Amino acid sequence: MGHRPHHDQTPGVPDLPAICGYPEKKGGEAAVEGWCSVEELAQWGFAHSPVVMANEAHNGLKRCIRTREIGIRMIQAAHQAGVRRLAMEALPWPDGNRPGPIRAIPSRDGGYLAQPEMRRLITTALELGWSLWAYEAVIDHGKDPAELVSTEFTNWREREQAKNLCQLLAAAPEDRLLVWCGNGHATRHAAGEWVPMGYHFAAMSGIQQFVIDQTATVDFNGDGKPRVQEMLASLSGTLAAHGGSAGILRDQAPPPLDRSQGVDAVVVSTENTMT
Repeated sequence: MGHRPHHDQTPGVPDLPAICGYPEKKGGEAAVEGWCSVEELAQWGFAHSPVVMANEAHNGLKRCIRTREIGIRMIQAAHQAGVRRLAMEALPWPDGNRPGPIRAIPSRDGGYLAQPEMRRLITTALELGWSLWAYEAVIDHGKDPAELVSTEFTNWREREQAKNLCQLLAAAPEDRLLVWCGNGHATRHAAGEWVPMGYHFAAMSGIQQFVIDQTATVDFNGDGKPRVQEMLASLSGTLAAHGGSAGILRDQAPPPLDRSQGVDAVVVSTENTMT
């Protein structure tokens, strides 16, 4: 990609307070050094940015259940840090073309929202008194199916998601926000022709969101890549000490995790199956 777009290059997006980089640590805040729990990682993120974006791993209706179970733990940790809002890519827009607040779990006969661990994630937030918000692009499903998989459509969808999140933040700029998305949408790194939501969000809002990637060790293809297995073996003691899943800031991570682009932290785990 070329130079990063300026804040005023995206029309229709309300101004938000610019937060360039992470603020200095507050007095008395415990530093995260090396491997830590996913709870500590989420709380570290919110201590350094008003927006934390975390992902689940899915491919069609297959998903890595562990990534959503970790999401439940992140919500509980974020709640302790004072967060009360969750924006989810999977949520449908309520009636009236308003993104929310959604205060009841949507009914679904199929899709992601019918999967039990996704419903547990949503229920966890609702039972804690959180408000839920939709931010997915409003897609015309009457379009030619071939168009829906084009790079042009994908990039439009990423821009729309980012714009919707910016508008959500502008409506309550004092409220911190956890964003739950799939796979690579949150990354701030543009790869080739694909420009993800996270890149657009940072450019539109001026906010450097804290991005947690959970997909580094997920076995998307069911082939148990030898390099990943070797890394997990080298981390077996660390992972066992953290109950099977642990997080680390990217700048402190060992190779090849330290080369993860556009994210601030990674979660690795012994539970990586797609089902």
